[in-house]
Amino acid sequence: MNDAPTIKILRPGSFTSVEGTKVSFTAADLAQIAASYKPESDPAPIVVGHPKMADPAYGWVGALEVQGDVLVAKPSEIAPSFAEAVKAGHYRKISAQLYQPGDPNSPAPEGWYLRHVGFLGAAAPAIKGLGQVSFAAAAAAITLETTLENEMTTISLSEHESALAKKDAELQAAREEAAKVRAEAIHREHVSFVEAASKAGKVAPAAKPVLIGLLDQLAPLAPVSFAEGGAELSPVEELKKLIDAATPLISFGEAAPADKKAPGKAPVSFAAPSGFEVDPAAAALHARAKALQAENPKLDWWAAVNRARAEA
Repeated sequence: MNDAPTIKILRPGSFTSVEGTKVSFTAADLAQIAASYKPESDPAPIVVGHPKMADPAYGWVGALEVQGDVLVAKPSEIAPSFAEAVKAGHYRKISAQLYQPGDPNSPAPEGWYLRHVGFLGAAAPAIKGLGQVSFAAAAAAITLETTLENEMTTISLSEHESALAKKDAELQAAREEAAKVRAEAIHREHVSFVEAASKAGKVAPAAKPVLIGLLDQLAPLAPVSFAEGGAELSPVEELKKLIDAATPLISFGEAAPADKKAPGKAPVSFAAPSGFEVDPAAAALHARAKALQAENPKLDWWAAVNRARAEA
């Protein structure tokens, strides 16, 4: 705990309270106070002023030790709002209240024992360095009031919380950037897929933006089952399979001479887009279906197409 913040609370010497009572501490007394401290079973609270039993603690003394010739307290579990108030200078004096030897209420009645560390406001200490001595109204405990040393400013948790918040923000930004890069890569793959499907005649040019947007929306979705008891499938991959398996709207294969003698297979006039040729087989199928409808006016279009396919 050598890197923990510290509060200087006591040094060897004699001190006089405002009532004229003298109390003295030796180096051995300071060592005894540090050695007898029991933070696990009887920790001293960090408080404001001289609190009553029900008043809140704003932290706890995690350990006591002698550094040089000074008894110091190492705080733990400091409330962030209280740490900010200390750092802002609202409490410039502290009071270390101790049980006196022989006090039956003390956790270690054979010697001195730290009762609490209190933070005080405007009153200035009477003794330079570690401060003045006064006596608590209750029991036989004494209170030693001291000036607040610079080390106490390090108990503020704001820097620690700020560093954690900054780290969290950096991690979140990295996650968002990675997600953006991945989404852009997936979008480019969808554009390429739809463009290829359009060139193959499976997607109308006007439908390309809608289909690309639909694929982008489906991409983040988890696999789902499309039938009761069926395997879970990726929605975006299933849609791409359907497009791949679709019959071309227009076949752009190389045109071959039509068999003019075959009934229903004569060349037909069809306005193809500039730069493309109409597949003669598809054109012949269209012509035969139209001929069958002419022969049988009650025959609907899809029935005529199916009959023409059966004749081919």
